[in-house]
Amino acid sequence: MEHLPMELRAVDAPARLIEGVVVPYDEVTYLTPNPEGERVRRRAFAKSIDDRGDRIPLMRSHDHELTYGRSVRFTEGEAGLVGEFRVHDGARGDALLEEIRQGYLGSLSVGFQVVRSERDASGVLEILEGRLHEVSVVGLPAYAGASVMSTRSAEDLDALLAPFRVPRPDVDLTPIPPIWAR
Repeated sequence: MEHLPMELRAVDAPARLIEGVVVPYDEVTYLTPNPEGERVRRRAFAKSIDDRGDRIPLMRSHDHELTYGRSVRFTEGEAGLVGEFRVHDGARGDALLEEIRQGYLGSLSVGFQVVRSERDASGVLEILEGRLHEVSVVGLPAYAGASVMSTRSAEDLDALLAPFRVPRPDVDLTPIPPIWAR
């Protein structure tokens, strides 16, 4: 299963909702098993969303033992696929929302299976269709362009976004560890 991390877009702790860019379109990442890079094309997850768009589990760091919520809806935006998720009531959900609020977990990552793909002229794997299995809240995004853009809570917007305004360091993964090579 492939994993693509993205950053969260909004957190509404009282309503227990988080929103973020799940998959930015047409942006190449090298934080995947594909050494030549990978990009997701527009509507690659349309069939999965049509089939079960309000039943995609929300997890933490792709730990398939525990769910923290589930999808409410997905929207095709200009920059990518935007997902909204409701976090479960209770201590585990409360802890997840607090980690997001404090900026420790500011990204989303999708777990999916490639259904149809092709390589472009430069060797980048283009995901044309994927089966979306889960979305996870994670700490490290693969796509620099997927950033937190807003929050829908009644709390002070500047205070909530402050942890995400810190410049992120560039990550150089060359050479890609052999365990990731296909």
